[in-house]
Amino acid sequence: MARRKNKELLELAMDLGGEEAVEVIKALEKKGEATDEELAEVTEIRVNTVRKILYALYDEGLAEFKRIRDKETGWYYYYWHLETKKLPEILRAKKMAELKKLKEMLEEETSEIYYWCGNEGHPKLTFDEAMEYEFQCPICGAMLMQYDNTAVVEELKKRIEELEIELGLREKPKKKRSRKKSG
Repeated sequence: MARRKNKELLELAMDLGGEEAVEVIKALEKKGEATDEELAEVTEIRVNTVRKILYALYDEGLAEFKRIRDKETGWYYYYWHLETKKLPEILRAKKMAELKKLKEMLEEETSEIYYWCGNEGHPKLTFDEAMEYEFQCPICGAMLMQYDNTAVVEELKKRIEELEIELGLREKPKKKRSRKKSG
């Protein structure tokens, strides 16, 4: 598997199930195909957790299985393997969802004026909410001041631009070249 594709797959696994999901994916990559019990043994992760991860990967379209019946016992065994053909589509859909969420957050941050007491962990309140509390923090009672969310807005704009460029929805900005004046 190409290095970049593998990195993206492992990042997606991390989002789905943390370190344990990453371990399951690595084990599946090595083995090519394995049962949940084999993966549990190799990774030293509880079989129920391995199954949960495999089904999450299956739901995302990143893992497939074949069911084989043991003729002697009558038991079914599920042999799992990675399916990465849909990875680009899955990643694009996740990035589009993130972009939508970021745009909603930006809209919220730019359409409201927020008030805050300045204490870490205390809530930012909208103007209406601040009015309800008579411009006093509902936690510590300190006077609420207008919250400067310029840094938050700039960070959101920056991440939106990065995502739009990644998704091909926006051109990469051209670097300005400095011109020397001839004299």
